[in-house]
Amino acid sequence: MAQPQALKVLVVDDQQSMRGLARQCLTRIGFRMIEAVSSAEDALKTLEKSKFDLIISDLNMDGMTGVDLMNKVREHPALKDIPFLLSTSECYKPDEMRDNCGFVAKPFSVADLKKAVDDIMAGLN
Repeated sequence: MAQPQALKVLVVDDQQSMRGLARQCLTRIGFRMIEAVSSAEDALKTLEKSKFDLIISDLNMDGMTGVDLMNKVREHPALKDIPFLLSTSECYKPDEMRDNCGFVAKPFSVADLKKAVDDIMAGLN
């Protein structure tokens, strides 16, 4: 994986507290370019304007879910290869995930998020 400070991360979560936790954990891991939005719809608009190296999205959000967002990203030729990490506090079966998609349970620690990011960036599911 490239050095975290060289990578740009998009965090998508409808809960402000979880966006803050993700930002805090990512910063402690070494990431410096972190953008956070509150919906999948906002994420798609943000992805149109800027390039990202990693997307971390809540699974369950009002409107478009994290899986819906992931599917839209995977359908887009310029975005389809961005590593995607889903996060939820609810029961979720990781074997239901697609290629280039990882999973981290909420609430996560710095160590939990680092392992999930390291795995997905290394291409491990």
